Amino acid sequence: MKTLLSTTVIRYLRLLAKLQLAKIQLLQQLKHKKLIIVGITGSAGKTSCLFACQAALTPEFRVHTNYTGGNSETGIPLGILGLKTQDYTPLDWLRILLLAPLKILTNWHPYDILLLEMGIDSHQSPKNMAYLLTIVKPQIGIFLNVTSVHLQNFPSLTAIALEKAKLINSLPSTGTAIINIDDPLVRQSTQITIAKKIPIKPIHIPIPNHILPPIYNLTLGAAINLAQVLQIDPNTAIHNISANFHLPPGRSSLFKGIKQSQIIDSSYNSSPLACQEMLSLLKTFPNPRIAILGDMRELGPATAGEHQKIYQSALKAADQIISVGQETFKHFGPQATKFLYWWQALEYLQQHLPQSSTILVKGSQNTIFLEELVKGLLANQSDSSLLCRQSNYWLTAKHHFKISHSAV
Repeated sequence: MKTLLSTTVIRYLRLLAKLQLAKIQLLQQLKHKKLIIVGITGSAGKTSCLFACQAALTPEFRVHTNYTGGNSETGIPLGILGLKTQDYTPLDWLRILLLAPLKILTNWHPYDILLLEMGIDSHQSPKNMAYLLTIVKPQIGIFLNVTSVHLQNFPSLTAIALEKAKLINSLPSTGTAIINIDDPLVRQSTQITIAKKIPIKPIHIPIPNHILPPIYNLTLGAAINLAQVLQIDPNTAIHNISANFHLPPGRSSLFKGIKQSQIIDSSYNSSPLACQEMLSLLKTFPNPRIAILGDMRELGPATAGEHQKIYQSALKAADQIISVGQETFKHFGPQATKFLYWWQALEYLQQHLPQSSTILVKGSQNTIFLEELVKGLLANQSDSSLLCRQSNYWLTAKHHFKISHSAV
């Protein structure tokens, strides 16, 4: 019964999203324009790429994204409709189901570009790329990378690549594929596309209030490539990014911490590639360097090996390693100071943090919640509003989690 209800809701949202898209396409046709749909996929960096592309195209184009809705089988329709979940309860979903048809009647704001982050969790419908392509059919696709994220739901990295590559391989002959040819899995899995291929050329653009690892050069390069496809001069695109680009909370943000420390807050999520990049960045700072690393999720059979690799990299990058979570507890070596929960690590750091440290904070979502550790290390508590997962829903969830696990 639960599965039937879930399937019905998913298909209902898909239908309404397609109706909304048809309406926007009609509005564009009345102005003798076309709606251009751009899909972005990859194992890491999708959201950053979405924001970079939006910045590069503004103000030359009116751009709509699915950031507020999400990148999944429900998130993409919600993003198209302009809806957002609040607390994921049945009552909240009822609110969404009632509001969705009203959006068809009331949301008449046209846009030139629909920019979509397209994430997959499995090779099975509706959590795969094949299903997402029944909602939208992009004319331009961006494929960033393939790593072991979600490997627990796939038989191999090649299987992940082939599923993500369906975005690129479904593009029409008049379409454009912007791909990272330096990633062998991306390159191999997109060989059959009939779209025009453009290799991503990494570029460095300084971004205020953020310290970005080299992987962001790929993200920014993809945004410049997209701008060129849409006839925006590269210099104009670079200017637009410098003026408009910002990252969501918990992604390489810089904060002043206690004891004259500086915090590189990358607490929103973690994956092997992204964590390696941030550790390489940490290595460029003066001593003392502290790496606070949480579990990386959904790695399946690669869990032990990937955490061990991160530990070895952290030994080279940091003077002290603090780990949070069950996987890091099991798979990090003896030179890490290990904790199961963020409040335990925070209490330790408040007492033992060296003066003038550079602190990298990175961990996956759900139960790790390293943004709460960052909150406890901030020099200015007013900065806590700039951290990730600070809505009432998340604060309540984290409060209950801490209460239920504090005896451990």
